[in-house]
Amino acid sequence: KRGSGLVPGTISGNRVINAVENKMGVGCAEEFECFMNFYKDTGMFGWYVVCDEVAVEHAVGELMFGCNLLSFSVTDEEVERAKRELKATLVNGSGSTTDSCAQVGKEVLAYGRGIPPAEMMLRIDAVDAEEVKRVAYKYLNDNEISVTGLGPLHGMPQFYCLRQATSMIRY
Repeated sequence: KRGSGLVPGTISGNRVINAVENKMGVGCAEEFECFMNFYKDTGMFGWYVVCDEVAVEHAVGELMFGCNLLSFSVTDEEVERAKRELKATLVNGSGSTTDSCAQVGKEVLAYGRGIPPAEMMLRIDAVDAEEVKRVAYKYLNDNEISVTGLGPLHGMPQFYCLRQATSMIRY
């Protein structure tokens, strides 16, 4: 949503958030959010976007370009910022028992056990820009995607165009 998050999108260091947020007034996304669900042997990463029907192509294009950049153009500074934000989110959770149970449930599904906060911080600290690029290249670059659209989608790009957007043609 506009203006939500630890850092407002208009001044965010994240290139994708900044690009989409600064174009919200001229017809990009009204709101968007990234999600990730992972388990022991599989997972799902993606995003959803709410936008006007004439802004679908632009919003989807910006977010696809951002996903594609993960394979080639992640800096150490961006990874360090993301790690700080992730740690802040984990430490400053709502503190409710429902959220704690949901977090332990996710950890059990992914790791087979609950993960102590200190171990989670060590796992987060172990990630660097090269690791992000390596994993993104393996799983996101020139790979199959799944797309779902709901509502008036006159501007929705064809599936083959979206699939083609997962690879970057570099000369």
